[in-house]
Amino acid sequence: MCFCASFCCHGRFSSFPEVLYDIMTLETVLLGNNQVCGLDPGRLIKLLSLSTLDLSNNDLLSVPPELGLCTSLRCLSLEGNPFRTPRAAILAKGTDAVLEYLRSRIPA
Repeated sequence: MCFCASFCCHGRFSSFPEVLYDIMTLETVLLGNNQVCGLDPGRLIKLLSLSTLDLSNNDLLSVPPELGLCTSLRCLSLEGNPFRTPRAAILAKGTDAVLEYLRSRIPA
């Protein structure tokens, strides 16, 4: 049996909800317009069905380079956060460009 899951909430979260990391069938997370200030890319990588992650308009001060290892992502929205990198020009190029940029920043 295939079970697909999604999660959407606006304005209530200051952190990435811990319970979401445990939903292995999660495909979509819409957390735009909250106050999320961090996430655990190591745990996100384990969500092999996650194809859409919207963290736009939150309080992310940085984007962990390891987020680039989430190869199942097809749509990643990070606009409207106070981080400096990746720059808006990279964000404007789309998800593939952002993921490639992040992968290039992973310490060797």
